[in-house]
Amino acid sequence: MASEYLKWKYRNVRPDRPVERTKKQRRQTWWHYHKWHVILGVAALCMIGNLVWHAVTQVRPDYQIAYVASAPLSEEEAAAWESRLSALGADCNGDGKILVRLNQYLSVQEDAMYTAAGSVKLMADLDSCESYFFLLGDPEGFQEGYEVLREDWFPVENGLYLARRTFWEDRTPKHMADCDALWARLLEEAA
Repeated sequence: MASEYLKWKYRNVRPDRPVERTKKQRRQTWWHYHKWHVILGVAALCMIGNLVWHAVTQVRPDYQIAYVASAPLSEEEAAAWESRLSALGADCNGDGKILVRLNQYLSVQEDAMYTAAGSVKLMADLDSCESYFFLLGDPEGFQEGYEVLREDWFPVENGLYLARRTFWEDRTPKHMADCDALWARLLEEAA
């Protein structure tokens, strides 16, 4: 019975016509519900673009030389070593440039934290086989501590020694033959 009564009561009621919204109102509604999706998507695209940009534009050196001593090399000395090796070296990675990077690993006896940081960086270098050449202040002490040098190091200027690394595992630098050829040229130059 209630249904007959309700039918009679609402007999003249018509449903409202759907409201036609303008394009601006539809865009506002869409933006209201999707703005965080758009913001997060743009942020993700920016991060991915940044990673791709850095991967594409990263400069990879042909040779790396590790300087291990208690005092840092000056910028001029480091640049001189880099230019000396690049003049004798070959373009290993085929990018048209011969680039040498000198990595300095310092062991300052007065500052334990600085020494520890340098030691960790050096261990990472040794583990990843980045440096083939070593410029050392004390090659005997370095060899006692790390046991990674071949026994054919030779003295160079300022009381430093130039040495090369030996490898026990299959992990070697990417351009081992080019590094060996550069070592031969350095030995000829030193003789």
